Amino acid sequence: MTRTAAALAALIILCVAMPAARAQRTDTSAKPTADPRDTVYLRARKLVLEGNGAAGRAIVDSALTATTGTSDYATALFWRASLAATAADAERDYRRVIVEYPFSTHSGDALLALAQLEMARGDRDPAIDHLQRFLLQRPNDRERVRAGIWLGRLLLEQNQVAKGCAVLLRTRATLGDTAVETRNQVDYYATRCAGVDTIAPVTRVAAAPARPARADTVRPPRRDTLRRDSARSDSAKAPAPRHRDSVPSGGAHREATAPNAETAAKRYTVQLAAYDTRESADQLVSRLSARGIVARVVGKSTAPYRVRVGHYANDAEATAALRELKRKGLEGFVTTTDNETAPPAVRR
Repeated sequence: MTRTAAALAALIILCVAMPAARAQRTDTSAKPTADPRDTVYLRARKLVLEGNGAAGRAIVDSALTATTGTSDYATALFWRASLAATAADAERDYRRVIVEYPFSTHSGDALLALAQLEMARGDRDPAIDHLQRFLLQRPNDRERVRAGIWLGRLLLEQNQVAKGCAVLLRTRATLGDTAVETRNQVDYYATRCAGVDTIAPVTRVAAAPARPARADTVRPPRRDTLRRDSARSDSAKAPAPRHRDSVPSGGAHREATAPNAETAAKRYTVQLAAYDTRESADQLVSRLSARGIVARVVGKSTAPYRVRVGHYANDAEATAALRELKRKGLEGFVTTTDNETAPPAVRR
């Protein structure tokens, strides 16, 4: 009896071990189909799904610290948003991905996730904006159908019937013959589209034809006129002298002095964008200045060059400022000024 039990146990072990060994040989001989670094984030997600959120998020935080200053930082930031404990923390990191790393492989996923959060709390306008950006920036993404359904439904709810129907009809046209359930879902929302003209009218303005000048009516310029024009051109090229503390009209001025104690104590700010070149950041600051928004560029000689607005004493004040900027059509997120080692460049 003892020998029979032992033989049965050995047979069971053999049956379990053989498939595992075969799978291991297959895995080692085959080429990897995914980045092995993703296993770190998948393990973190597994811990969160199993109820051990603290341990899972600790793994992502370690990866975030290890990838600081590298191209992998955006991936770690996206995973921290995906496994965040609160919707506010998730939204903040998703915004950082789409603002600071718009060319990241996860920027489209961040746009879609951000739209989901906004739809969940009833913020339709920003959700529409993010879904439109997703469809524009991700022409071959597998989630385009789902994003199209969401966008069409939101536009219909906002009484933008023509736009909503156009999105739904375009989405339906991309479905294959086997996508029966998805087609039924699109048709359900498209019941309001019967008889709706989804083609926007195009208004063409005919330009008046230019009348050619007759050769006999064109007179050569006088010499004294040429001299006056040349003098005006030279004077326009010469920079006007100004005091070093003066601010040119409509231009930008950087404060050379260090920030005072009150500004230093306000360590919260709103970041609107980040660029690889200082020129691009300066251009955004100039456009914001024309709209009456005071912004600054953070960054000395290396990218990223961050465009930020304001100094606030706490997160609540910065969040309120961010809401006001959103009403003006600007995207951003709340962060701290801890990495502003040099005096900020203040734009007026």
